[in-house]
Amino acid sequence: MAIYLRHKRKGTIYSYNQYLAEHPDVVEVTEEEAFPERFAPKEAKGRKAKVDLSTVVPEPPTGNSDLNEELTKATGA
Repeated sequence: MAIYLRHKRKGTIYSYNQYLAEHPDVVEVTEEEAFPERFAPKEAKGRKAKVDLSTVVPEPPTGNSDLNEELTKATGA
């Protein structure tokens, strides 16, 4: 099984490198710890979300037309 390196604070995964492994903020991890999605059971890979993740984007407010006219006159635009 391959050995990878994980940064303690950032969580980023690196391929094993002797010089990088000597850094105090880096720890050795196994491939299963680095990439758990590769070792998930087949039942877990095909699961669908049970929650409706669709979102509705509201229309932006149109504002006050009188106020908009007044502001454009004041700025000279």
